[in-house]
Amino acid sequence: MHQKIKQLLDKHFPEETRTGKLQMLASELDLMFRQQENDIILLERSIDLASDAMLERDDAAAEHQELFETTFGSSSEAMLIVDFQRDQLRYNAALGELLTVPSHFDGEISMTDFLQNLSGQLETPENFLSFLRHSHDNHAAFNGELLLKAGRWLRYSVKPIVRGDSLVGRLWTLADITSQKQAERQIADFKQELKHAHELAKMGEWTFDCGSQTFLFSNDVLELFGFSDEHKYMSLEGFLEVLDGEHSEDVRRQFRKCQQYGETIQAEMQFTLEGRDCYVILRGRLKVGSKGEDDTIQGVLQDISDLRTSEHLVKISSHFFQSSMQGNVLMGRHKEILDFNDVACGIFKLQSREFSQRITERLATAWTHEMSINDIWRTVIETNHWAGEVYFTCPELIDKTIWLSLEALRDNQGKVVNFIAIFNDITESKNAQEQLHHMAYFDSQTSLPNRFQFEQFLSQKLSAPNLESHPMTLFYLDLDRFKFVNDSLGHHAGDQLLYLVGQRLLEAVPNATLVARQGGDEFVMLLTGQLNRSQQEQIAEHLIAQLSEVFTVFETQVYIGASVGVVNLPEDASDRVTAMRYADISLYEAKNSGKGCYVFWQREFLKGSTPERVQLESELREAIVNDELVLHFQPKVEAQTGKVYGLEALVRWNHPRLGLVYPDRFITIAEESNLIIELDRWVLNAVAIQMSHWRNLGLPLLEVSVNVSAAHVTRLGLVDLFRSLLEQYPYLAHCLEIELTETAIMADPDQATVVLNTLRSWGIKASVDDFGSGYTSLGYLKKLNANTLKIDRSFIDGITYDHSDRDVAKAIIALASSMSMDVVAEGVETQDQWEMLQSFGCKYLQGYFFSRPHCAQDIESYYLWPLQGQA
Repeated sequence: MHQKIKQLLDKHFPEETRTGKLQMLASELDLMFRQQENDIILLERSIDLASDAMLERDDAAAEHQELFETTFGSSSEAMLIVDFQRDQLRYNAALGELLTVPSHFDGEISMTDFLQNLSGQLETPENFLSFLRHSHDNHAAFNGELLLKAGRWLRYSVKPIVRGDSLVGRLWTLADITSQKQAERQIADFKQELKHAHELAKMGEWTFDCGSQTFLFSNDVLELFGFSDEHKYMSLEGFLEVLDGEHSEDVRRQFRKCQQYGETIQAEMQFTLEGRDCYVILRGRLKVGSKGEDDTIQGVLQDISDLRTSEHLVKISSHFFQSSMQGNVLMGRHKEILDFNDVACGIFKLQSREFSQRITERLATAWTHEMSINDIWRTVIETNHWAGEVYFTCPELIDKTIWLSLEALRDNQGKVVNFIAIFNDITESKNAQEQLHHMAYFDSQTSLPNRFQFEQFLSQKLSAPNLESHPMTLFYLDLDRFKFVNDSLGHHAGDQLLYLVGQRLLEAVPNATLVARQGGDEFVMLLTGQLNRSQQEQIAEHLIAQLSEVFTVFETQVYIGASVGVVNLPEDASDRVTAMRYADISLYEAKNSGKGCYVFWQREFLKGSTPERVQLESELREAIVNDELVLHFQPKVEAQTGKVYGLEALVRWNHPRLGLVYPDRFITIAEESNLIIELDRWVLNAVAIQMSHWRNLGLPLLEVSVNVSAAHVTRLGLVDLFRSLLEQYPYLAHCLEIELTETAIMADPDQATVVLNTLRSWGIKASVDDFGSGYTSLGYLKKLNANTLKIDRSFIDGITYDHSDRDVAKAIIALASSMSMDVVAEGVETQDQWEMLQSFGCKYLQGYFFSRPHCAQDIESYYLWPLQGQA
């Protein structure tokens, strides 16, 4: 029994007092104590064993940690451990060197510092950082590549560190693969260069299987010769069938020898496949197959069709050289004559037998306004090219203007081997251009500056910086009773009277800065300098008095008068449009005051002195919305036959109060109020709807021309308008022509060129209207690619009796012909005019002699149904 239990029993229960149960309890307690002692002993032994195991594990962990640290630190592979819990990164020396991590971090760095260091080196850091943010919860391993700013490439491999179900970090390994990337790029560049070389040489690869006797053509071959995919594989016999008989047997023989003896294949041949004739060179070489594989022949197929046709091209070039409409001369490096054509002989007035000996002496007399012929040759040698107008001092060519183009041809070493000289006799075109230039700036009836020159001059003066110190006075004159003289005595008398008025104005104020004819019976006079009101009144009264004096017109005494509007510039207006508007209103007030008087511009005139004009503008806005406008069409005919070939669309205003109003009354209002854009849109849409209606009736679609304003032709909105029209009515693409005046072109010639060339690419033609009334640069006219010139009616009126009008019409027709443009003569009113214009070579005519403008229903009845019947 346990010693303590025995002591307790002896103390509290003497032996004689102990019962059986107490003795049993003491025995059980003794047993329990003994078991506990055994358990304690066992636990102590277990703890000793566990302690020994833990000591052994710690020793092993220390050994593993030491091994990891040694491996991690000394590894040549760059490694990085990301600890998400500590937001800390450990890296080895290889990574620190690879990414140039500052040494003070000493192997440990925060996530923020590391990303900042890395971002400074990446070519596109934002992409990589975005990738990192999106991959934060990704437990999978991943790989990728990074491009550094220095052109270096890194490849990274990332493995997750997971504890339980949580991602606690990542192990990154990085390697510099710049050399590998460069090698891959060199290989790709080599393949690309090889592909380009094949493309330049027009060749592609093929392989021939000697076992199956079958060709395998590369995609390059299929693309080069336009073959379909079904020809990618072709038997030898099938290939020989497409060759001509002359080459078929030779190719068969070469393939046989190549397979038997390894001889190289090289054959030049012609074949026809899918309707295409090709000249090719076939090259091939035997490649012995490995054990168990068939031999193959590998080679290339080169297209030499261009080389084969070179001889034919040389013949064509020679024919072109000789038959050209230009004078062509080929010279050697020492300027000796090697070849020339008959046109060159004609230009220089030399016989072919003497051309080679005498052309040099005539060329030696060439000159320009800027340089001599020696300077020209020097420029050609320095820059390889020179072109320009040249004149000559030799008697035979002194009246000629030649366009000379000189070009130096060089060999591969850069030495001049030949000179090519191209001559164009532009004497007539030059004279026509000068005549057109005069027409553009001067009025044909009065020889005064015309409206175009005046407006340019006024705009220039008003934009001068010293305008305030050099004011101007604008006098706007309108003749009284001129219409009566013109109607009673005829147009000839009216023209003569206008000339006499112009001369009298010049004599009345000889110190005037500019006197010009504005149009019709209106004239303008501009005086520069400070004039007080009294002086201006004296000049205005003097002008009216002078024009009230008798005029003798064709031995008939004629009396007229004049009304004058006066505007002070820049006091009243500082821009041309406003100045002319105020002058027009002042003139209107003068005529309303009884004519034969003058009125100075007053600001009050804007409030109510022109109620009709203001009302018309308001009504015009409503007319466009309410569809009060209508279209009339005037036929255009062929000069040779008189047959109608096209129509010109003309807008009319069916005014509820004034009846049918013609454009001359509302177009100016539309332009000044910016309604012209909406008016153009209405007309173009109305024309498209009308033509669609005619088409639905089965009537022929004649070409319809539409006038477009200067404000619209220089805006890309016109392009958008036509795009939408053609999307809705695609069949109108080659049935529409826009007409624009020279003034519209020159308002912004570059933008007009862009707009018209865009429309031309869609099939929309362009016509230059009223040609000769303004001045279009021939350079811009050529760039515009316009299809047609329309001669202004003012030159047609007098062609049967006025030599000047006749010469102008002939010059315009010749100019248009030289630029491959058609000509339409407007305002034809007599049989004699028709016949004369036809003899000049004018292709198309338009005027009252053939037809006045008609409504759409009349056009259908008189012109379209008969044409439909003929068809």
